[in-house]
Amino acid sequence: MKIIHYCVSALLLFALAGCERLEQDMLSAPDDTSIDRYGLDTVKLGEKRPEAAKQLQALLDQPMQCKPGKTGLGDKRKAYRLEECTATPTNGTVGKLWDEPLGFFKAVFVEDQLCSLELQLNTSGDYEALYDAHGKKILNLFGKPDEAKATGVLWQRETDEATLKDLGDGKVRLEIRNKQVMQALHHQG
Repeated sequence: MKIIHYCVSALLLFALAGCERLEQDMLSAPDDTSIDRYGLDTVKLGEKRPEAAKQLQALLDQPMQCKPGKTGLGDKRKAYRLEECTATPTNGTVGKLWDEPLGFFKAVFVEDQLCSLELQLNTSGDYEALYDAHGKKILNLFGKPDEAKATGVLWQRETDEATLKDLGDGKVRLEIRNKQVMQALHHQG
């Protein structure tokens, strides 16, 4: 019971929502081989900017503000196109994801492909209700977690990673990134 409680509090950072249900949800979660790329319901890492931006804009109350630039990747001497897109909060939110208010949004495109997405859900803090509403959906998107701690959950593939962190006060941060590209970024111009 203690292991399951620890796993539940770590997994999705939602309070114990029923040991049997979590175990069943974890067992039915897809394996890495059946997940192509990490992402949200409608947008995945690696998608081209026009389609990804359209899907991401649907989450937001205001238009994304995008700042273009150039960056280097690793030891390559070529400058790559970089674009960081954010949203300005109105009354503390920038939009909604899964019917939960978004307090923060940032998308990074490199060479017109989505490489990173950072979101913060400002929830009620009722983690059991959040698990009921969204737990199985998140497991279906990312599969079985690779690492679960009391403060966060990590999913990893060869090129992608996703983390879900409890920031306290009902704030939950979701980060999805192409780890190879994001680790190779070394300067912006």
